[in-house]
Amino acid sequence: MFMSILGKSFSRRKGKIAIAIIAVIMGAAIPSAMFTVSLDISEKVSYEFRKYGANLILVPKSDTIQVGFPGVEFGAVTEQNMINESDLWKIKTISWRNNVLGFAPSLYQVVKSGEGTNEQRMVLVGTYFNKEVEILKPYSPDDKKIFKTGIKSISPWWEIDGDWIEDPNDNTGSLVGINVAQKLGLKLGNTFTIRYSEVPDDTANETEYVLRVLGIINTDGYEDNQIIVNLQVAQNLTNRPNEVHTVQVSALCNACPVDVFAAEIEEKIPNIDAKTVKQLVSAEMSVLNKVEDMMMLVTVVALLASALGVSTTMTTSVIERQKEIGLMKSIGAENKRIASLFMTEAGLVGLVGGLLGYGIGLLLAQIVGISVFDSTVSPRLSVLPLVLAISIGMTLLASSLPVRRAMKIEPVIVLRGE
Repeated sequence: MFMSILGKSFSRRKGKIAIAIIAVIMGAAIPSAMFTVSLDISEKVSYEFRKYGANLILVPKSDTIQVGFPGVEFGAVTEQNMINESDLWKIKTISWRNNVLGFAPSLYQVVKSGEGTNEQRMVLVGTYFNKEVEILKPYSPDDKKIFKTGIKSISPWWEIDGDWIEDPNDNTGSLVGINVAQKLGLKLGNTFTIRYSEVPDDTANETEYVLRVLGIINTDGYEDNQIIVNLQVAQNLTNRPNEVHTVQVSALCNACPVDVFAAEIEEKIPNIDAKTVKQLVSAEMSVLNKVEDMMMLVTVVALLASALGVSTTMTTSVIERQKEIGLMKSIGAENKRIASLFMTEAGLVGLVGGLLGYGIGLLLAQIVGISVFDSTVSPRLSVLPLVLAISIGMTLLASSLPVRRAMKIEPVIVLRGE
């Protein structure tokens, strides 16, 4: 009997039911899209931030020695230690190894170029550009044993006039900062000589090295005043085999704090301090929080508009069906039976609207992903139960006031036409 009445109610009121379902679809599609995007947005925003540099810096622990005489202290002298290049593969053996997008070591040294009054001092930096690093002891047997990394992958935002250094064995190619190029009058394809000595201004023991300009860097940063070469070139020139000063690490931190990466890397590589680039990490988290707040606000507004539409439709339905309700009450139907009829109807509207809204939300999520992040968004089945719960809950809540009105109908008054 109950299902028969429910079926006839749907068949006689197809237009009203369709309007209610459309209202629910509108309210469900937005949460579906927002929740689907939000599950991917942390990763996508993190990827976008990784285009602007590393968020973790590895530096060697240095020894501090107190100097002075008994009773007289002169202060402290810090002994500069180095990081072993042969340990860098261990970065890809932490538990969060798949979130390590890349790393690039740096070996710094002051060199000279030019003659006489045109002589200039500048910083030479040795690093990886496009290096294949062998993982000697992978964390898992399924992990790849070769990891390609370098400054090209962790700093794609660099503006390069010319070409990157592609060959890791290139011993003459260099990238020069735009300020260095202006001071030395260098253009693409030019060769120039740099000089280095262990003891400053020891011209008798200087080592000369000829480099060729493959690209000119313009970053508005420190790189504009540097000469950048393959790491082995800087190591050979300065006689520092297997040594680097720092390592930049680009870590995707959407599922765990970057501090977790730092702690794990410190356990793997001895005598290093892993420091987070706090400004970049803070900015990343701030952007994520603001985007999530905005998405939540849009979701709430969409649900309120949908609830208003459902409530209006259900109120109209109650008004139109007053005689039917009065008749049911006159033959003994209790208020809770009438309420269950309307609530079941509302629940079915919420279920159908939620399913259709979820599908439309997936399409909206793809549009957002492609237009904003230039990539698709992965469908999430875990969103479906949440969207259905919200749709049905919102529909039942919006129907509560019309149902209360239905329960207050007096059958005698309604059937007399008053």
